[in-house]
Amino acid sequence: MKILHVHIGTPKTGTTAIQEFCVENAAILKKKGYCYPILPFSFWDASEARNAHFLVAQITDKDGNVLEEEAEKNFHKGVQIIQDLFQKFDHVVMSDENIWLSMDTIRKDLWENLKKEAQNRGFSIRVIVYLRRQDKYLYSLWNQRIKSKRRLEMSYEDFVDMINVPARLEYYDKLERMAGVLGKENITVRRFDGGKFEGGSIYADFLQAIGLTLTDEYKISQGVRNLGLFGNTFEIKRILNGLPRMGNAKVHQFVKERLWECSEISAKNYPCEMMSKEEIANLLETYGADNPKVAAEYLNEPGAELFDNTIKDLPKWQKDNPYMIDDVIRFTGAMGIYLYEENQKLRREINMIRHPFRSMLKYFKRKLRSKK
Repeated sequence: MKILHVHIGTPKTGTTAIQEFCVENAAILKKKGYCYPILPFSFWDASEARNAHFLVAQITDKDGNVLEEEAEKNFHKGVQIIQDLFQKFDHVVMSDENIWLSMDTIRKDLWENLKKEAQNRGFSIRVIVYLRRQDKYLYSLWNQRIKSKRRLEMSYEDFVDMINVPARLEYYDKLERMAGVLGKENITVRRFDGGKFEGGSIYADFLQAIGLTLTDEYKISQGVRNLGLFGNTFEIKRILNGLPRMGNAKVHQFVKERLWECSEISAKNYPCEMMSKEEIANLLETYGADNPKVAAEYLNEPGAELFDNTIKDLPKWQKDNPYMIDDVIRFTGAMGIYLYEENQKLRREINMIRHPFRSMLKYFKRKLRSKK
């Protein structure tokens, strides 16, 4: 049986790590009959590792007008590529976290259209979705927007008011709508919780979800793949997003990297949440009846909670907190140190150009002294 595995997020559930892992191990996956293809599409808002983005991507002209016909062409071109891949592989794996959001907005007919194509072309569809507790998901989504959007200045409260929360946080309702088209048996739900991962890691868990086992032959790059901003650093970034030059991609990346240097320290000094304990409890109560249904019907755990509903005893973040000035100074220092080091590097390079022989002599003298 030919199976198309579609990993749809949700956003902020290790999706980038899974995508990069699949790209990094594409050759190993192929040996096992699985293909994680890089498709010939280019989208300004998605990396090539998000190979399922063509399913929901909007195409616009230079004036911002939506080109529905172009998006439709991409959809059919991508599906044709999938069909061609099934000539060599039994499994094709695709991933894009934006599907979870877009299936209720710009692509409400996604699953109906994809199912029709699958039936006509002779393959089955399996969907993998990771879920995290609603309050954590909502905060992480806002944090990601502040971190990655160069001009987004929206506060957390405004973001919560603006976003269509039920379309994203009513997990049971969304899963049921998908199941109504694809069948509940074709939807695999996983918890985004380090203590709940099969095999102890997101990589082992995802491989298990598509029918494979993590072994030593797979490569896992070290380090965090998608760093967030914590403590007060997200507020500094939110304010800086209002600067005109933050529209420059290189400037934006430079500022973000300096904030990453401060983020861990800020989080340690000022551990906090964006909502009070009471606000978190009220939010979780909203989904208190439906979350156990997900556990029972999609995880085969009747009577179980979908998430650990323990609420940490942390204060709600306040802009006038006593650590803000320290973090501003720390960020300013990080900027200054970086610029100083770059200046020194340029000075050395200039001296090498002006006095090449003198520079070489000093280099060899240092080498000789180090050997003594």
